[in-house]
Amino acid sequence: MEENAREPREDFDLLDQFNEGSEDAFTRIVEKHSGPLINFLHRYTQNQDTSEDIAQEAFLRLYKAAPDLKPCAKLSTIIYKIAYNLAVDHARKNKSRAAKAPTYSLDSAAAGGPDPIADPGASPDAIYETNQQNKEIAAMLVELPDTQQLAIILKVYEDRSYAEIAEIMGLSVSSIESLLFRARQSLSKRLKVKG
Repeated sequence: MEENAREPREDFDLLDQFNEGSEDAFTRIVEKHSGPLINFLHRYTQNQDTSEDIAQEAFLRLYKAAPDLKPCAKLSTIIYKIAYNLAVDHARKNKSRAAKAPTYSLDSAAAGGPDPIADPGASPDAIYETNQQNKEIAAMLVELPDTQQLAIILKVYEDRSYAEIAEIMGLSVSSIESLLFRARQSLSKRLKVKG
């Protein structure tokens, strides 16, 4: 618990250092948050280049907004909120996203199955089956309405609290609960049809 409480303060300490002129402090913020942020965006956009572009734009906006930011939320929540808004805007401009062939997360361990690299004892059949399941789940996620898809990604893959998801998406906690309930129902129905 103490470690989690220290993390947000550490981020804002780095932001304070940046505001005092330390470019290195901002670089450390980017290094700390870029990997998870790009993974989050990749799950939604299904395109690595787009994910990296959106993440870069999110950090640029954070860079410009840094002097005005107050430690009222986790810095990661603020970064995800910026990236979320950019991703939604990008999706609106590029309606063909859903038509693209779905892929799974860059982080296979977070996608819900054993990581073949971390599990050297996994058989080739087990690795293939896990990859197939990940692709099927990714394909089902793409079919969800954007708000449901993003809520599921933030909850399941990013392990965000309901309050954080509400902050990132600009909705109430009860709206997030409702979105997640509907998304899980929809995924459950699709899984039953496949099974």
